[in-house]
Amino acid sequence: ANYNQALTEIDNKLPDVAIIDVKLDKGDNDGIELLSHIKKKNKDIPVIIISGHANIEMAIKSLKSGAFEFIQKPFDQERLINFVTRAVENDNLIKENKNLQTQLFHSFDLIGASQNILKIRDQIEKLSTSESRVFINGPTGSGKELIARKIHKISNRKKGSFVVLNGALLDVKKYELELFGEEKNNGSITYGSLEKSTGGILLIDEVTEIPLETQAKILRVLIDQKFRRVNGSKEINVNVRIISTSCKNIREEVDKGNFREDLYHRLNVVPIFLPPLKDRTEDIPSLLNYFSKKIAELNG
Repeated sequence: ANYNQALTEIDNKLPDVAIIDVKLDKGDNDGIELLSHIKKKNKDIPVIIISGHANIEMAIKSLKSGAFEFIQKPFDQERLINFVTRAVENDNLIKENKNLQTQLFHSFDLIGASQNILKIRDQIEKLSTSESRVFINGPTGSGKELIARKIHKISNRKKGSFVVLNGALLDVKKYELELFGEEKNNGSITYGSLEKSTGGILLIDEVTEIPLETQAKILRVLIDQKFRRVNGSKEINVNVRIISTSCKNIREEVDKGNFREDLYHRLNVVPIFLPPLKDRTEDIPSLLNYFSKKIAELNG
């Protein structure tokens, strides 16, 4: 009905496709603000912008902000439905491509002959018989999740699940629901990452993004080896190995008061540092060769 209700609905559940009028009830460009809000949550969601006050400048602004299409009023139903159909097809292609990339990702190797990479390979081998918690630090895109998957693949827990909880992507209110699951009034249960990964490995990606209140509850789980679901009364035993990652300097986050020191010491049992590619440029030719072959395989 209006801008505020749209915000509430979007924050509650993201749409598959959004059709937004440029001018809503708050101002001339509040539709563009809603477009930006959706794109911050998930840049892949197609948004069709409509306007009765359309001009070239408005069309360019919406497309630059990530709109899938811009349509001027008045328009016939068939044209809008065609836009929606194309948007859905485009969204499905993006999802399909991501699935292919995920499948490919599972088969990736840790490539490089630099001293840093050789040291990390050695650390992974030594961790094969260990149950120690691991903390992997390194810049975004350097391969932290890849190392975690390699540890899982050769560990005693390789037959168990490998579950990823991405701390950077979660809404502040949803951390505990994602971690612990929920018992609803109608008797249904939503299982969280801790239960899904029992017997296997839970990767908490970007752990430094987790709020202090939730950090305290994670610490309690590590100490007691049990937890309760949100709104639950029964204690559930947990048998999970935790690997954490961060692109931030976790020691600095502790000093700033953003991360609990006691939790830091429990998670940082075996630290692995993955340096940026600029500090191991000798690995670049090997990486180029490896990925060009992988991409050729993927695309036939």
